Amino acid sequence: MNITEPKPAIVDYDTGGYDYRGFWQGKDYEQWSETHALRVAMRHLGRPRWLADFGGGFGRNAVHYRARVYHSVLIDYSRANLTRAAELYSDDIASGRMFLVRADLNQLPFVDSAFDSGVVIRVLHHLPDLNRTLSEMGRVLGRSWILDVPIKHHALGFARAAVKGKVKSLRSDAPHQTGNSEFPFFNFKLDAVRDALHAQQWDTTVLASVNNFRRWDRRLPTLAVKGLSPLVHALEVGMQGVGKGWWGPSQFLLALRQLPGVPALRDLDELGEPEDPDFSRRLVCPACKQALRWSADTAHCANCEREYVRHGTFWDFAP
Repeated sequence: MNITEPKPAIVDYDTGGYDYRGFWQGKDYEQWSETHALRVAMRHLGRPRWLADFGGGFGRNAVHYRARVYHSVLIDYSRANLTRAAELYSDDIASGRMFLVRADLNQLPFVDSAFDSGVVIRVLHHLPDLNRTLSEMGRVLGRSWILDVPIKHHALGFARAAVKGKVKSLRSDAPHQTGNSEFPFFNFKLDAVRDALHAQQWDTTVLASVNNFRRWDRRLPTLAVKGLSPLVHALEVGMQGVGKGWWGPSQFLLALRQLPGVPALRDLDELGEPEDPDFSRRLVCPACKQALRWSADTAHCANCEREYVRHGTFWDFAP
Protein backbone atom coordinates (compact mmCIF):
# COMPACT_ATOMS: atom_id res chain seq x y z
CA MET A 1 0.00 0.00 0.00
CA ASN A 2 1.26 3.45 -0.92
CA ILE A 3 1.61 5.85 2.00
CA THR A 4 4.01 8.20 0.22
CA GLU A 5 3.53 11.98 0.20
CA PRO A 6 5.78 14.84 -1.00
CA LYS A 7 8.75 15.38 1.26
CA PRO A 8 8.72 18.71 3.18
CA ALA A 9 11.66 20.46 4.79
CA ILE A 10 13.27 18.70 7.74
CA VAL A 11 12.06 20.08 11.06
CA ASP A 12 14.58 22.60 12.35
CA TYR A 13 15.34 22.15 16.04
CA ASP A 14 18.36 24.47 15.95
CA THR A 15 16.84 27.86 15.13
CA GLY A 16 16.37 30.50 17.81
CA GLY A 17 18.08 28.57 20.58
CA TYR A 18 15.28 26.02 20.83
CA ASP A 19 15.92 23.39 23.50
CA TYR A 20 13.97 20.18 22.86
CA ARG A 21 14.35 19.24 26.52
CA GLY A 22 11.87 22.00 27.30
CA PHE A 23 9.18 20.21 25.32
CA TRP A 24 9.09 17.52 28.01
CA GLN A 25 8.56 19.82 30.95
CA GLY A 26 5.16 19.17 32.49
CA LYS A 27 4.66 15.95 30.53
CA ASP A 28 5.32 13.52 33.37
CA TYR A 29 2.47 11.19 32.41
CA GLU A 30 3.57 10.90 28.78
CA GLN A 31 7.12 10.13 29.84
CA TRP A 32 5.94 7.57 32.38
CA SER A 33 3.78 5.88 29.76
CA GLU A 34 6.63 5.62 27.24
CA THR A 35 9.09 4.52 29.92
CA HIS A 36 6.87 1.61 30.95
CA ALA A 37 6.29 0.54 27.34
CA LEU A 38 9.97 0.76 26.38
CA ARG A 39 11.13 -1.12 29.47
CA VAL A 40 9.02 -4.06 28.32
CA ALA A 41 9.65 -3.63 24.58
CA MET A 42 13.45 -3.56 24.86
CA ARG A 43 13.45 -7.17 26.07
CA HIS A 44 12.41 -8.23 22.57
CA LEU A 45 15.69 -6.89 21.18
CA GLY A 46 17.85 -9.04 23.42
CA ARG A 47 21.37 -7.65 23.86
CA PRO A 48 22.45 -6.20 20.51
CA ARG A 49 26.11 -5.58 19.81
CA TRP A 50 25.19 -2.49 17.78
CA LEU A 51 21.95 -0.50 18.12
CA ALA A 52 20.78 2.57 16.18
CA ASP A 53 18.62 5.23 17.85
CA PHE A 54 17.01 6.96 14.85
CA GLY A 55 16.05 10.56 15.55
CA GLY A 56 17.34 10.08 19.08
CA GLY A 57 17.38 13.79 19.91
CA PHE A 58 19.31 14.60 23.08
CA GLY A 59 19.37 10.95 24.13
CA ARG A 60 16.11 10.90 26.06
CA ASN A 61 15.60 7.18 25.44
CA ALA A 62 19.20 6.04 25.82
CA VAL A 63 18.48 5.18 29.45
CA HIS A 64 16.40 2.26 28.17
CA TYR A 65 19.12 0.65 26.06
CA ARG A 66 22.55 1.83 27.18
CA ALA A 67 22.93 -1.00 29.71
CA ARG A 68 21.62 -3.61 27.24
CA VAL A 69 23.89 -2.97 24.24
CA TYR A 70 27.60 -3.10 23.60
CA HIS A 71 27.57 -0.11 21.25
CA SER A 72 24.92 2.42 20.26
CA VAL A 73 24.79 5.15 17.63
CA LEU A 74 22.46 8.08 18.28
CA ILE A 75 21.42 9.63 14.97
CA ASP A 76 19.77 13.04 14.76
CA TYR A 77 19.62 16.02 12.40
CA SER A 78 19.89 18.65 15.13
CA ARG A 79 23.34 19.87 16.13
CA ALA A 80 21.94 21.23 19.40
CA ASN A 81 20.37 17.88 20.32
CA LEU A 82 23.61 16.05 19.62
CA THR A 83 25.62 18.55 21.66
CA ARG A 84 23.29 17.99 24.62
CA ALA A 85 23.45 14.22 24.18
CA ALA A 86 27.24 14.51 24.37
CA GLU A 87 26.93 16.25 27.72
CA LEU A 88 24.55 13.62 29.09
CA TYR A 89 26.56 10.60 27.95
CA SER A 90 30.13 11.86 27.96
CA ASP A 91 31.42 8.72 29.71
CA ASP A 92 29.78 6.38 27.17
CA ILE A 93 31.19 8.41 24.28
CA ALA A 94 34.68 8.53 25.78
CA SER A 95 34.68 4.75 26.26
CA GLY A 96 33.51 4.04 22.69
CA ARG A 97 30.16 2.61 23.78
CA MET A 98 28.13 5.43 22.19
CA PHE A 99 28.66 7.40 18.98
CA LEU A 100 26.82 10.50 17.78
CA VAL A 101 26.04 11.05 14.10
CA ARG A 102 24.25 13.93 12.41
CA ALA A 103 22.34 12.61 9.40
CA ASP A 104 19.12 12.71 7.39
CA LEU A 105 17.05 9.57 8.04
CA ASN A 106 16.26 9.46 4.32
CA GLN A 107 19.97 9.27 3.45
CA LEU A 108 21.87 7.37 6.10
CA PRO A 109 25.68 6.99 6.08
CA PHE A 110 25.76 3.30 7.00
CA VAL A 111 26.38 0.00 5.24
CA ASP A 112 23.57 -2.52 4.85
CA SER A 113 22.75 -4.29 8.14
CA ALA A 114 25.25 -2.12 10.02
CA PHE A 115 23.23 -2.57 13.23
CA ASP A 116 21.65 -5.57 14.87
CA SER A 117 18.70 -3.56 16.15
CA GLY A 118 17.18 -0.10 16.29
CA VAL A 119 14.58 2.12 17.90
CA VAL A 120 12.59 5.01 16.43
CA ILE A 121 10.52 6.85 19.05
CA ARG A 122 8.56 10.10 18.55
CA VAL A 123 9.96 10.45 15.03
CA LEU A 124 7.58 9.02 12.41
CA HIS A 125 5.18 11.97 12.72
CA HIS A 126 7.89 14.08 11.03
CA LEU A 127 8.12 11.73 8.03
CA PRO A 128 5.59 12.16 5.21
CA ASP A 129 7.46 9.96 2.71
CA LEU A 130 7.22 7.05 5.09
CA ASN A 131 7.85 4.24 2.59
CA ARG A 132 11.16 5.81 1.65
CA THR A 133 12.29 6.49 5.20
CA LEU A 134 11.23 3.09 6.53
CA SER A 135 13.15 1.47 3.69
CA GLU A 136 16.29 3.48 4.41
CA MET A 137 16.21 2.89 8.17
CA GLY A 138 15.38 -0.79 7.64
CA ARG A 139 18.26 -1.13 5.17
CA VAL A 140 20.84 -0.54 7.91
CA LEU A 141 19.25 -3.00 10.37
CA GLY A 142 20.02 -6.69 10.35
CA ARG A 143 17.55 -8.16 12.78
CA SER A 144 14.96 -6.12 14.70
CA TRP A 145 13.62 -2.73 15.66
CA ILE A 146 10.96 -1.00 17.73
CA LEU A 147 8.84 1.66 16.05
CA ASP A 148 6.53 4.18 17.70
CA VAL A 149 3.72 4.72 15.16
CA PRO A 150 1.44 7.76 15.60
CA ILE A 151 -1.97 6.58 14.39
CA LYS A 152 -4.90 8.64 13.11
CA HIS A 153 -7.60 6.11 14.05
CA HIS A 154 -7.08 6.02 17.83
CA ALA A 155 -10.19 6.11 20.02
CA LEU A 156 -10.30 9.88 20.58
CA GLY A 157 -9.44 10.57 16.93
CA PHE A 158 -12.24 8.27 15.83
CA ALA A 159 -14.72 10.02 18.12
CA ARG A 160 -13.72 13.44 16.76
CA ALA A 161 -14.00 12.21 13.18
CA ALA A 162 -17.45 10.74 13.89
CA VAL A 163 -18.69 14.12 15.18
CA LYS A 164 -17.38 15.84 12.04
CA GLY A 165 -18.61 13.12 9.68
CA LYS A 166 -15.08 12.27 8.56
CA VAL A 167 -14.77 8.65 9.65
CA LYS A 168 -14.14 7.58 6.04
CA SER A 169 -10.79 9.43 6.06
CA LEU A 170 -9.59 7.28 8.97
CA ARG A 171 -10.10 4.12 6.94
CA SER A 172 -7.92 5.26 4.03
CA ASP A 173 -4.21 4.47 3.84
CA ALA A 174 -3.29 8.14 3.30
CA PRO A 175 -1.57 9.86 6.24
CA HIS A 176 -3.46 12.58 8.09
CA GLN A 177 -1.65 15.93 8.20
CA THR A 178 -1.80 18.36 11.10
CA GLY A 179 0.22 21.41 12.12
CA ASN A 180 1.45 24.19 9.85
CA SER A 181 2.26 23.83 6.16
CA GLU A 182 6.01 24.40 6.55
CA PHE A 183 6.65 21.72 9.18
CA PRO A 184 3.54 19.51 9.32
CA PHE A 185 2.98 16.44 11.46
CA PHE A 186 1.58 13.18 10.16
CA ASN A 187 -0.51 10.41 11.68
CA PHE A 188 -0.89 7.07 9.93
CA LYS A 189 -3.13 4.09 9.54
CA LEU A 190 -1.41 1.33 11.47
CA ASP A 191 -2.19 -1.41 8.94
CA ALA A 192 -0.71 0.72 6.15
CA VAL A 193 2.56 1.04 8.06
CA ARG A 194 2.61 -2.69 8.79
CA ASP A 195 1.90 -3.48 5.12
CA ALA A 196 4.77 -1.22 4.05
CA LEU A 197 7.13 -2.97 6.45
CA HIS A 198 5.95 -6.40 5.32
CA ALA A 199 6.64 -5.44 1.69
CA GLN A 200 10.19 -4.62 2.83
CA GLN A 201 10.57 -8.13 4.35
CA TRP A 202 9.72 -7.32 7.97
CA ASP A 203 7.24 -9.21 10.13
CA THR A 204 5.53 -6.97 12.70
CA THR A 205 3.79 -7.38 16.04
CA VAL A 206 1.91 -4.69 17.95
CA LEU A 207 3.57 -4.53 21.36
CA ALA A 208 1.67 -1.80 23.18
CA SER A 209 -0.84 1.01 22.99
CA VAL A 210 0.93 3.99 24.58
CA ASN A 211 -0.12 7.33 26.06
CA ASN A 212 -3.70 6.06 26.31
CA PHE A 213 -4.96 8.96 28.45
CA ARG A 214 -3.07 11.74 26.72
CA ARG A 215 -3.21 15.18 28.34
CA TRP A 216 -5.41 14.10 31.22
CA ASP A 217 -2.93 15.60 33.68
CA ARG A 218 -3.03 19.01 31.97
CA ARG A 219 -6.76 19.44 32.52
CA LEU A 220 -6.88 19.07 36.30
CA PRO A 221 -5.45 20.98 39.31
CA THR A 222 -2.02 19.90 40.52
CA LEU A 223 -3.31 18.28 43.72
CA ALA A 224 -5.88 16.26 41.78
CA VAL A 225 -3.22 15.08 39.35
CA LYS A 226 -0.97 14.02 42.22
CA GLY A 227 -3.76 12.07 43.88
CA LEU A 228 -5.03 10.40 40.71
CA SER A 229 -1.66 9.54 39.15
CA PRO A 230 -1.35 6.04 40.74
CA LEU A 231 -4.81 5.12 39.43
CA VAL A 232 -4.13 6.47 35.94
CA HIS A 233 -0.76 4.69 35.81
CA ALA A 234 -2.48 1.42 36.68
CA LEU A 235 -5.08 2.02 33.97
CA GLU A 236 -2.32 2.88 31.50
CA VAL A 237 -0.56 -0.43 32.18
CA GLY A 238 -3.78 -2.31 31.49
CA MET A 239 -4.64 -0.34 28.37
CA GLN A 240 -1.17 -0.83 26.90
CA GLY A 241 -2.31 -4.40 26.34
CA VAL A 242 -6.06 -4.02 25.82
CA GLY A 243 -5.75 -1.02 23.51
CA LYS A 244 -3.20 -2.51 21.10
CA GLY A 245 -3.92 -1.37 17.56
CA TRP A 246 -6.79 1.03 18.25
CA TRP A 247 -6.99 2.92 21.54
CA GLY A 248 -3.94 5.08 22.17
CA PRO A 249 -2.42 7.68 19.79
CA SER A 250 0.97 5.88 19.83
CA GLN A 251 1.29 2.21 18.93
CA PHE A 252 4.60 0.44 19.52
CA LEU A 253 5.55 -2.12 16.88
CA LEU A 254 8.22 -4.80 16.94
CA ALA A 255 9.58 -5.54 13.47
CA LEU A 256 11.69 -8.67 12.83
CA ARG A 257 13.56 -9.16 9.56
CA GLN A 258 12.32 -12.27 7.76
CA LEU A 259 15.88 -13.16 6.75
CA PRO A 260 18.47 -11.66 9.14
CA GLY A 261 21.09 -9.56 7.40
CA VAL A 262 24.87 -9.77 7.62
CA PRO A 263 26.72 -6.43 8.05
CA ALA A 264 28.42 -5.36 4.82
CA LEU A 265 31.46 -4.09 6.73
CA ARG A 266 34.30 -2.30 4.93
CA ASP A 267 37.74 -3.90 4.85
CA LEU A 268 40.19 -2.43 7.31
CA ASP A 269 42.70 -1.58 4.57
CA GLU A 270 40.08 0.66 2.92
CA LEU A 271 39.62 2.85 5.94
CA GLY A 272 42.82 4.85 6.31
CA GLU A 273 43.47 5.73 9.95
CA PRO A 274 40.14 6.03 11.78
CA GLU A 275 40.01 6.58 15.51
CA ASP A 276 37.62 3.64 15.98
CA PRO A 277 37.86 1.06 13.17
CA ASP A 278 34.83 -0.99 14.30
CA PHE A 279 32.62 2.11 14.08
CA SER A 280 34.18 3.40 10.84
CA ARG A 281 33.74 0.06 9.05
CA ARG A 282 29.99 0.55 9.33
CA LEU A 283 29.88 3.90 7.56
CA VAL A 284 29.73 4.91 3.90
CA CYS A 285 29.15 8.14 2.00
CA PRO A 286 25.43 8.91 2.45
CA ALA A 287 25.22 10.42 -1.04
CA CYS A 288 26.68 7.58 -3.14
CA LYS A 289 27.02 4.74 -0.59
CA GLN A 290 30.70 4.24 -1.45
CA ALA A 291 33.61 3.65 0.93
CA LEU A 292 35.14 6.42 3.02
CA ARG A 293 38.78 7.10 3.85
CA TRP A 294 39.22 8.26 7.41
CA SER A 295 41.49 10.46 9.45
CA ALA A 296 40.99 11.57 13.04
CA ASP A 297 38.51 14.33 12.15
CA THR A 298 37.48 13.82 8.50
CA ALA A 299 35.96 11.15 6.28
CA HIS A 300 36.52 11.52 2.55
CA CYS A 301 34.66 9.84 -0.32
CA ALA A 302 36.96 9.21 -3.27
CA ASN A 303 33.99 8.42 -5.51
CA CYS A 304 32.03 11.69 -5.25
CA GLU A 305 34.69 13.85 -3.55
CA ARG A 306 32.48 14.76 -0.61
CA GLU A 307 34.14 15.27 2.75
CA TYR A 308 32.52 14.89 6.14
CA VAL A 309 33.90 16.25 9.39
CA ARG A 310 33.70 15.68 13.10
CA HIS A 311 32.41 18.58 15.19
CA GLY A 312 33.68 17.93 18.68
CA THR A 313 31.78 14.84 19.81
CA PHE A 314 29.63 14.14 16.72
CA TRP A 315 30.24 13.28 13.07
CA ASP A 316 28.32 15.36 10.55
CA PHE A 317 26.99 13.36 7.59
CA ALA A 318 23.97 15.55 6.86
CA PRO A 319 23.60 16.77 3.25
